[in-house]
Amino acid sequence: MTMDNGRLQTGTGAASGTASGAPSGVGAGMGAGEVSSFAPVTADQIETYRDEAAFLWTQRRDALDAPHYSPRQFADLDEQLAAQLDGLAEAGDEAWPPCEAALINDCAEDFFVAGVLALNGRAAAWSSLVRRAREAPEAAPGLAAALAWVGPNEALQAEALMSAEDSLSRRLTLEAYGAHRLDAGERWSVSMRSTNAGERARALRLAGELGRVDGLNAVLELISDEKSEPRFWALWSGVLLGDRGKALAALTGAALRPGTRQMDAFRLAVLALPVEDGHRLLVEAESMAGAARLRVIGAGLSGQLRYVPWLVDQMTQPALARIALEAFCLIVGADVNVDGLEATPPEDLEEGPNEDPEDDDVELPVDVALPWPQVERVRAWWLSHQSRLPALTGQPATARYFLGEPLSELQCLRVLRDGHQRARALAALHLCLLRPGTPLFPVEAPAWRQRRRLDVLGAGD
Repeated sequence: MTMDNGRLQTGTGAASGTASGAPSGVGAGMGAGEVSSFAPVTADQIETYRDEAAFLWTQRRDALDAPHYSPRQFADLDEQLAAQLDGLAEAGDEAWPPCEAALINDCAEDFFVAGVLALNGRAAAWSSLVRRAREAPEAAPGLAAALAWVGPNEALQAEALMSAEDSLSRRLTLEAYGAHRLDAGERWSVSMRSTNAGERARALRLAGELGRVDGLNAVLELISDEKSEPRFWALWSGVLLGDRGKALAALTGAALRPGTRQMDAFRLAVLALPVEDGHRLLVEAESMAGAARLRVIGAGLSGQLRYVPWLVDQMTQPALARIALEAFCLIVGADVNVDGLEATPPEDLEEGPNEDPEDDDVELPVDVALPWPQVERVRAWWLSHQSRLPALTGQPATARYFLGEPLSELQCLRVLRDGHQRARALAALHLCLLRPGTPLFPVEAPAWRQRRRLDVLGAGD
């Protein structure tokens, strides 16, 4: 057994919480569905734990960028997931066969569950999982998530179980270092020169996550990489590490080009650009496909009060109403529930899956978790608050606002402690941009690990 900063990690049995407040066990937590260490775990219970753990992990994956998950809700989800994994740990060797059998579908969630078990004392099983994931790339994110879930000791021990000649193994090793914000040493520089684009991309991303300003020149050498993924992560890390020249210029160009990373590029470009340059980016975006949506999102990211009346007007358009309300709140800090700004959905609203077997639409709309605005109440709220919010007085016209306060390191720490998940991800980026060299706060880490980091930063409860 090993320790994860006071958190017991063990492959058998379950333990009570530690003095640090962190949960314990393979799943790192006991809670609802808590297992007794004296009662045998039945085959039916094992199946239940496995199915629930896989389901909860998919929920957690979707929650990572959700606009409505508070730190408490995210912690509750992690505790529920941890409890199911603890149940599997309690079952010992009996839990492995059904977890292995589920891998036949090559689903990331099943590889996550099996990966957590394997990283806690099943070395041969981990090696087997990596071999299987080479043939099923869609499963690899589950293994990366398992490395992020377990403690750093377990995650780094996996490096010895993986072949240094295999690109997936090297990428998973980088995932472990990145998830736990640990220096990868020579592994980082070797992977930066890899002939495998996925490995290069992960090494470049790691530089930004760790705040490796000493590696900025090496990162900038790859901003013209021939492959799109490493090229994007070179730009992303270059900007986070403080380059406001060619990396930011190239990132801004990427923000205006359709592609799988366009929104990521657009988001960081708006956050990093000086206010007037950011305004020009929103103007230039007007001629693009999907421009209306991009410009609404960008207005919120900019933190500029000049856009607030325009955002209220956009709330009258059904296709933009919900994201316009989110952008409005991101600037001024209104609370939709407390301030009574939510409306009932339109009566004729039809979106996402339905019960028609002939309908091929199985996707949920991207705004499904966002509330609908009661536009007149929003307008009235702004009229009554714009001159009275303390944070909005005495500030220059170019000041940026973030959830109702001038953008600052202190405000970012407050949002990391109390904000919803999507805003917390922005706060993490802001901190790196405000002070290049700052490691990116891991808003995707298990909740107990995040709390410890917040305590270190002086932003705990």
